Amino acid sequence: MHNFEQVKDVLDHGRQLHADLRGFYESLNEREQQARVHLLLDYLSRHERHLEETVARFEGESRRQVLDTWMQYAPSIDVNKLINVKSLAAHGDMSVDEVVRLAIEFDDAMVELYREAADEADISRVKDVFRNLVELESHEKLKMVRDTLMFGDM
Repeated sequence: MHNFEQVKDVLDHGRQLHADLRGFYESLNEREQQARVHLLLDYLSRHERHLEETVARFEGESRRQVLDTWMQYAPSIDVNKLINVKSLAAHGDMSVDEVVRLAIEFDDAMVELYREAADEADISRVKDVFRNLVELESHEKLKMVRDTLMFGDM
């Protein structure tokens, strides 16, 4: 569980989670022997870097007044715990399908983090920030799924 105080804390945490996921994919890639899975993990690492940069840009473009808004309730989903659990279960000979399922699970967790933040927000501008992030994460998840289909066909 991560403690949040302000909207910017949730955004900073989301950015850090994407960096952590990128690191997870990179560490898996170091152990990977299969060429298709290696390419997939490279793709997923770049995907997470893109999301990390997008959230940072999103935060930079948001109004300071919204970023400094105090949150009464914080999202309860613990993406860090999910990453840690999945890191322990990951192995060097994962199939393309296993890696894609894992990536979808991580993306679903990020969507849920922002959806819960939007649901708990009392101020409409704050709700909008998190709804936009839900939309971004959902769109990126669909793009990732579409793009990863080609790795199974190689």
